[in-house]
Amino acid sequence: MKHFRLSFFLTILFCMMARHASAYWYDAEVDGIYYLIRGDEAFVTSPDYYDSYKGDVAIPSTITYLGETYDVTQISDYAFSDCRSLTSITIHVGVTSIGDGAFFRCSDLTSIIIPESVTSIGDRAFWYCSSLTSVTINCPTVGSWFRELTSIQDITLGDDVASIGYLAFYGCSGLTSLTIPKGVTSIDEHAFSGCRGLTSIIVDPNNPKYDSRDNCNAIIETETNTLVQGCNNSTIPEGVTSIGDYAFSGCSSLTSVTIPESVTSIGDGAFSGCSGLTSINIPEGVTRIGSSAFYGCSGLTSINIPEGVTSIGNAAFQACFGLTSIHIPEGVTSIGSNTFFSCSGLTSINIPEGVTSIGDHAFEGCRGLTSINIPEGVTHIGSFAFDGCSGLSSITIPENVTSIGDYAFYGCSGLTSVAINCPTVGSWFSGLTSIQNITLGDYVTSIGNQVFSGCSGLISIVVNSNNSKYDSRNNCNAIIETETNTLVQGCNNSTIPESVTSIGNGAFHGCWRLTSITIPEGVTSIGDSIFYGCI
Repeated sequence: MKHFRLSFFLTILFCMMARHASAYWYDAEVDGIYYLIRGDEAFVTSPDYYDSYKGDVAIPSTITYLGETYDVTQISDYAFSDCRSLTSITIHVGVTSIGDGAFFRCSDLTSIIIPESVTSIGDRAFWYCSSLTSVTINCPTVGSWFRELTSIQDITLGDDVASIGYLAFYGCSGLTSLTIPKGVTSIDEHAFSGCRGLTSIIVDPNNPKYDSRDNCNAIIETETNTLVQGCNNSTIPEGVTSIGDYAFSGCSSLTSVTIPESVTSIGDGAFSGCSGLTSINIPEGVTRIGSSAFYGCSGLTSINIPEGVTSIGNAAFQACFGLTSIHIPEGVTSIGSNTFFSCSGLTSINIPEGVTSIGDHAFEGCRGLTSINIPEGVTHIGSFAFDGCSGLSSITIPENVTSIGDYAFYGCSGLTSVAINCPTVGSWFSGLTSIQNITLGDYVTSIGNQVFSGCSGLISIVVNSNNSKYDSRNNCNAIIETETNTLVQGCNNSTIPESVTSIGNGAFHGCWRLTSITIPEGVTSIGDSIFYGCI
């Protein structure tokens, strides 16, 4: 009993101490702001009750408490979190650090001023500040503290700002105008990507690194003549030689743009997400189109790619649903991964003779594509390269192809005719019930096991007469290995010639329309599962 009483007493004492500790998260309160005192410094903190700060709050540089003066240097983690009645905050010079989640979910906060003394702002500092419309920043480096805050309409950058970091204002779609001050010397990728409401950009004329020449409504890196950031109202001045990575990314109201003759390179993601863009003319001097350069330009119906272009990056035209045709210049040697992924309106395309590789997912989802010519020089076709090209009715695989990735023709539900000339045949077409005709060319020397299994619509198989390894003797509608007289693949209309001595594994797998077949007397070996699925 004594042991029980002692345990009960200790438990009650611990709870009282914990309650006392949690009730006092601060050491001092001065003019309605709560602080932790650490040496000669004071850190702004929370008094640990909901919505503890309201209205307009100004954080001073110093405070005096019990006759001692302290420098205010930090705003602690979550100091103002969930203060939903806080409307504005002014931080005076001296504060160097704003902690993680410091203003998390301050849903009524409309404006904030960050002084030049701030060198560190933590993660999620302004997350869910859904009413924040005005931001003034004076600190040297701007991080991604305000990314995707769609409510922000006005950003003022002070002369002390030197660097605008990666994703700094990404997705701030409410932002309409931007002025870059004279001190900015570095702007990272995606700093203003997705600011689809942006219509005005001005660079201070005294800025040594960037300019907005000719009232172009853009940021141009002066030394390299690279346009690094545009907006819906931008023009590209003569003399610009490069459109930088993601320069117009997310400018969904941009409907047309003229690229001057001086431009030689279009960067990665340069016009990605410009869904209002309907046509664009690329000048003759351009040699490179970067990865994802026109990704998501869903309104783009036509584009002229000049003959000087030798490089088209991965996903360059992905999700350009309105694109119906495109000409690829002769200098291009490879079609990268996802280049035309989901270009569902594309009905025709020429692949030049110099192309040697078609990348993974290159034409996946191009369901409007009815025909395609694969040049003789192609050696590789990537995985899922033509997946979902349901309008494709025929395809020829040339002799130089040495590798085809998994599921390269998966979902080509309209494919009825296939001609194969490459040396090795894999299971690229297995399960395609639409295929009716297969032709094997002279150069086929190896056929994998059950490569056409599940091609239940197959009614015609022809092997070219000059093929040294296989034949389709006596118009048998089957593939026979000539030397061994083994039938390796049949179809719904096959007959087995008298000279056949062996039927390979799964030779008639899935030929469910096969109603009868005669096995000649000379057959001495029948493989496994040869009539599997023939029901």
